[in-house]
Amino acid sequence: MYAELEEALVDFLAIIYGRVPWGKMRTSKNPHDIFNHRVRAASRRDSLFTFASKLSNYFGLQSIPEEALEKLEILRPYQYWVLNTLSKEHIPFCVKAIIRAKAKKAKMKEDTKNTVEKIENENENEINLFNNSEIENDSEI
Repeated sequence: MYAELEEALVDFLAIIYGRVPWGKMRTSKNPHDIFNHRVRAASRRDSLFTFASKLSNYFGLQSIPEEALEKLEILRPYQYWVLNTLSKEHIPFCVKAIIRAKAKKAKMKEDTKNTVEKIENENENEINLFNNSEIENDSEI
């Protein structure tokens, strides 16, 4: 059971990490350190939803995606375990979440690249077909 809770927690943190506009942050600190510290600070709240709200506010997020809310609903019955665990073991959970968020971003980037290549190939085939038909029409004249 705790393995499932840990996975839901890592998923939630990965979703939040993925939504943070890191490029807009002007700091000399490592983004991973910032995320770790803010997760630990937010974990001191009295409920899971106030934790999520505070964590989101730390990063200037005005809302969370539906998939993050789904993870919170899974974790809510165990909110005291989650908050206590994060206050003590925030670094391993954050590292797992960062790895997962980066892997998801890389996969999305690769999927986008593949989609663009597929569309370009389809367009090239259409252009080639058009040119071939033009050539055939010219030879008939």
